[in-house]
Amino acid sequence: MNRTLKSWYTWLPVVAALVVLPTAVTYAAEVPQVSSSGNGVVEAQPDIAIVSGNITLQRDTPEEAVNSVREKLDQVIKALAKSGIDSRDIQAAQVLVNPQYHYQRDKPRKLSGYQGSANFTAKLRNLKGLSKLYGVVFKAGATELQPTQFDFSNRDDLELQAITKAVEIAKRKAEAGLKPLGQKVGKVLLLNVDTRWHQPPMYKGARMAMMSEAADAAPQVNVGDRKIEATVSATFSIR
Repeated sequence: MNRTLKSWYTWLPVVAALVVLPTAVTYAAEVPQVSSSGNGVVEAQPDIAIVSGNITLQRDTPEEAVNSVREKLDQVIKALAKSGIDSRDIQAAQVLVNPQYHYQRDKPRKLSGYQGSANFTAKLRNLKGLSKLYGVVFKAGATELQPTQFDFSNRDDLELQAITKAVEIAKRKAEAGLKPLGQKVGKVLLLNVDTRWHQPPMYKGARMAMMSEAADAAPQVNVGDRKIEATVSATFSIR
């Protein structure tokens, strides 16, 4: 005997309570500000020269190319040391060898030999010997010199001097703008600093030195003063 059971569902009302919490909004008062910029320039003469060159030779076999370049490289390094350059200021790269081919129209390429090459760099801390150094390295076996670059031994100090000048100028500009308004410059809120220096034109007297038969006949180098520049942008509070 089947009985039919009736299920009674009772729906319970759901009461949703919306609770609104008070929100406190705080508005920070903006600090009155003034922004300005300044450039500071310091002039000085570079006292470091960086001389870079390479040795490139072609021989019939890879071994001959490596040995020939290595021999010339050793001679160049010895000549640099003999010129008074400290060993820590002399750097030389490993010898690289590449096959060389001769090309003719409508014909297969033909191996013509092997080219060995190596680079070297020397830092000269006495510019009086720079012009003579060109002839010395060519006589020792260098086949090419790169344009010489110059630098300062006290670069950090010169940059700091330029930054100090730039900040002082930026502050004076801000003071000049606020003075007619009866206001004064307060604390620095933001400061951006950028430094750079104008690299001297790279000296290309190496070819003249190479054509000279005597190292003493190499032309003198006149580097001259160069500019180190700092640029700042500053934001000050107003008081």
